[in-house]
Amino acid sequence: MDQYTQAAVAYLRSKRGVRNVATETNTGVSELEIAKWEDQNIPHEIPEDYKDFLRVSNGFRLKWDLLFHGEPVQLGGMCINRLKDVQRVDINISAKDDREPTDKYFTTKRDRMPVAAFTIDKHCKCGNVALVYSKREVGNKEIPEVWFQDLSGKWNFLSKSFIVYFRMMVAHLGLPNWQYRFTEFGMDPISRQWFHLLAPENFTFDLNALNVRSAPKEKGRSATKVTPTPTTSAATSTQSLQKMKSGSKGDMKIGRMNRASLSSVSAAGKDRARRKKQNELLKNAYRVRPKSAFN
Repeated sequence: MDQYTQAAVAYLRSKRGVRNVATETNTGVSELEIAKWEDQNIPHEIPEDYKDFLRVSNGFRLKWDLLFHGEPVQLGGMCINRLKDVQRVDINISAKDDREPTDKYFTTKRDRMPVAAFTIDKHCKCGNVALVYSKREVGNKEIPEVWFQDLSGKWNFLSKSFIVYFRMMVAHLGLPNWQYRFTEFGMDPISRQWFHLLAPENFTFDLNALNVRSAPKEKGRSATKVTPTPTTSAATSTQSLQKMKSGSKGDMKIGRMNRASLSSVSAAGKDRARRKKQNELLKNAYRVRPKSAFN
């Protein structure tokens, strides 16, 4: 397993209620097996990053359970097909005798016509995850993209390469229907609830923490911390109130200005406190877990 998969396994095992996190790998394929597949599917070739993966492990499987009413129930799963299971799927699902334009089934406009698709996840129950090959220009190397065909037959773009898709799958922990996050329909309410429960966005941030770049400093701004000066002080406000009582018009004007500034500072403080409370409530809402699921 690479560092991304190891991080995912460690994360899952640390989560409350997650059980039976198990991975399955196989002996890598030979160059002869890769050449045989490409001969059977001419002119399409396996992309180099997928070849590298298959040379290390001929397929990949990760499953994990979640305790529900005290019983472990399989919830998440990740899968990359063995080479023999990388099989062609039909791009166009319309009737054979009345074919619709192929582009109609792609949610994103494409520059080149897709000509073939090969599934890479046979355990996906909510659609097809496939390498989609396009009609290549003369002299250009064919690099397939990874697309997801939902249950309506529409194809939705996932990634430009296999390795990017693999990391997307790991970052989403193999949660049910995660591919629908990248469709026009979105995930169903139950799938969204599982995401909120297990908070995969926190895992994604932790996984990429070493690659996050620090925000660039704005030009012309000093790095020295400047302490803001308060608009008014308690002594100033007290003097202003005393001058207001004297009846002087100038003093009354100063008193009104100080009262306005004090009220604006007070309003700003209340607004900050309100936003902080809302953020805390929102943060805690993502960590609500039903007791019945983890008894």
